[in-house]
Amino acid sequence: MSVAKYQRVQVMTADKVSLIIMLYDGILRFNKLAETAILSGDIAARGGYINRSLAIIGELATCLDGDEGGEIASNLARLYEFCTVALTEANLGNDASKIEPVNRIIAELKAGWEGLTAEKQRQDRTEPRSISCGA
Repeated sequence: MSVAKYQRVQVMTADKVSLIIMLYDGILRFNKLAETAILSGDIAARGGYINRSLAIIGELATCLDGDEGGEIASNLARLYEFCTVALTEANLGNDASKIEPVNRIIAELKAGWEGLTAEKQRQDRTEPRSISCGA
Protein backbone atom coordinates (compact mmCIF):
# COMPACT_ATOMS: atom_id res chain seq x y z
CA MET A 1 0.00 0.00 0.00
CA SER A 2 1.35 3.42 -0.93
CA VAL A 3 1.86 6.14 1.67
CA ALA A 4 -0.98 8.21 0.17
CA LYS A 5 -3.39 5.26 0.35
CA TYR A 6 -2.32 4.51 3.93
CA GLN A 7 -2.92 8.14 4.89
CA ARG A 8 -6.38 8.12 3.28
CA VAL A 9 -7.31 4.97 5.20
CA GLN A 10 -5.96 6.49 8.40
CA VAL A 11 -8.07 9.64 7.94
CA MET A 12 -11.21 7.72 6.92
CA THR A 13 -11.06 5.49 10.01
CA ALA A 14 -10.04 8.10 12.59
CA ASP A 15 -12.30 9.49 15.29
CA LYS A 16 -12.87 13.25 15.52
CA VAL A 17 -10.19 13.87 18.14
CA SER A 18 -7.61 11.92 16.13
CA LEU A 19 -8.52 13.95 13.05
CA ILE A 20 -7.96 17.21 14.92
CA ILE A 21 -4.58 15.95 16.12
CA MET A 22 -3.67 15.00 12.53
CA LEU A 23 -4.68 18.47 11.33
CA TYR A 24 -2.49 20.10 13.99
CA ASP A 25 0.38 17.81 12.90
CA GLY A 26 -0.17 19.02 9.34
CA ILE A 27 0.02 22.66 10.39
CA LEU A 28 3.24 22.05 12.30
CA ARG A 29 4.75 20.11 9.38
CA PHE A 30 3.83 22.75 6.78
CA ASN A 31 5.05 25.55 9.05
CA LYS A 32 8.42 23.82 9.48
CA LEU A 33 8.68 23.45 5.70
CA ALA A 34 7.74 27.12 5.28
CA GLU A 35 10.47 28.16 7.72
CA THR A 36 12.99 26.10 5.76
CA ALA A 37 11.78 27.66 2.49
CA ILE A 38 12.16 31.16 3.93
CA LEU A 39 15.70 30.42 5.07
CA SER A 40 16.62 29.00 1.67
CA GLY A 41 14.94 31.84 -0.25
CA ASP A 42 12.36 29.62 -1.95
CA ILE A 43 9.47 32.08 -2.16
CA ALA A 44 7.14 29.78 -4.11
CA ALA A 45 7.54 26.94 -1.60
CA ARG A 46 7.11 29.35 1.33
CA GLY A 47 3.81 30.57 -0.06
CA GLY A 48 2.60 27.07 -0.83
CA TYR A 49 3.36 25.70 2.63
CA ILE A 50 1.92 28.70 4.46
CA ASN A 51 -1.21 28.53 2.32
CA ARG A 52 -1.63 24.87 3.25
CA SER A 53 -1.35 25.75 6.96
CA LEU A 54 -3.83 28.58 6.49
CA ALA A 55 -6.26 26.23 4.74
CA ILE A 56 -6.14 23.79 7.67
CA ILE A 57 -6.61 26.58 10.21
CA GLY A 58 -9.52 27.90 8.14
CA GLU A 59 -11.20 24.49 8.20
CA LEU A 60 -10.67 24.15 11.94
CA ALA A 61 -12.17 27.62 12.48
CA THR A 62 -15.14 26.82 10.24
CA CYS A 63 -15.93 23.70 12.28
CA LEU A 64 -16.20 25.59 15.57
CA ASP A 65 -19.71 25.60 17.03
CA GLY A 66 -20.15 28.69 19.19
CA ASP A 67 -23.52 27.52 20.50
CA GLU A 68 -22.30 24.13 21.66
CA GLY A 69 -18.67 25.06 22.35
CA GLY A 70 -19.35 28.31 24.18
CA GLU A 71 -16.30 30.04 25.62
CA ILE A 72 -13.92 27.32 24.45
CA ALA A 73 -15.04 27.77 20.85
CA SER A 74 -14.67 31.55 21.19
CA ASN A 75 -11.16 31.19 22.57
CA LEU A 76 -10.19 28.77 19.81
CA ALA A 77 -11.59 31.18 17.21
CA ARG A 78 -9.38 33.96 18.61
CA LEU A 79 -6.32 31.69 18.60
CA TYR A 80 -7.01 30.61 15.02
CA GLU A 81 -7.41 34.27 14.01
CA PHE A 82 -4.07 35.12 15.62
CA CYS A 83 -2.44 32.20 13.77
CA THR A 84 -3.98 33.32 10.48
CA VAL A 85 -2.70 36.87 10.89
CA ALA A 86 0.78 35.72 11.97
CA LEU A 87 1.14 33.29 9.06
CA THR A 88 -0.08 35.90 6.60
CA GLU A 89 2.50 38.35 7.95
CA ALA A 90 5.19 35.64 7.72
CA ASN A 91 4.26 35.05 4.11
CA LEU A 92 4.04 38.71 3.09
CA GLY A 93 7.16 39.73 4.99
CA ASN A 94 9.17 36.58 4.28
CA ASP A 95 9.67 36.43 8.07
CA ALA A 96 10.21 33.02 9.68
CA SER A 97 10.07 34.54 13.19
CA LYS A 98 6.31 35.10 12.75
CA ILE A 99 5.80 31.33 12.40
CA GLU A 100 7.23 30.30 15.78
CA PRO A 101 4.39 31.74 17.92
CA VAL A 102 1.92 29.85 15.73
CA ASN A 103 3.87 26.64 16.25
CA ARG A 104 3.80 27.13 20.04
CA ILE A 105 0.03 27.68 20.04
CA ILE A 106 -0.70 24.73 17.76
CA ALA A 107 1.65 22.44 19.71
CA GLU A 108 -0.10 23.41 22.95
CA LEU A 109 -3.56 22.81 21.48
CA LYS A 110 -2.38 19.48 20.08
CA ALA A 111 -1.02 18.45 23.48
CA GLY A 112 -4.39 19.26 25.04
CA TRP A 113 -6.25 17.04 22.58
CA GLU A 114 -3.67 14.28 23.07
CA GLY A 115 -4.24 14.56 26.82
CA LEU A 116 -7.97 14.07 26.30
CA THR A 117 -7.28 11.01 24.17
CA ALA A 118 -4.92 9.56 26.79
CA GLU A 119 -7.48 10.17 29.55
CA LYS A 120 -10.24 8.49 27.54
CA GLN A 121 -7.99 5.48 26.91
CA ARG A 122 -7.23 5.23 30.65
CA GLN A 123 -10.94 5.35 31.44
CA ASP A 124 -11.70 2.73 28.81
CA ARG A 125 -9.10 0.39 30.35
CA THR A 126 -10.31 0.86 33.92
CA GLU A 127 -14.08 0.62 33.33
CA PRO A 128 -15.44 -2.78 34.30
CA ARG A 129 -16.70 -4.79 31.39
CA SER A 130 -19.81 -6.86 31.67
CA ILE A 131 -19.62 -10.43 30.58
CA SER A 132 -22.69 -12.23 29.44
CA CYS A 133 -22.83 -15.97 29.33
CA GLY A 134 -25.29 -17.81 27.17
CA ALA A 135 -27.23 -20.70 28.66
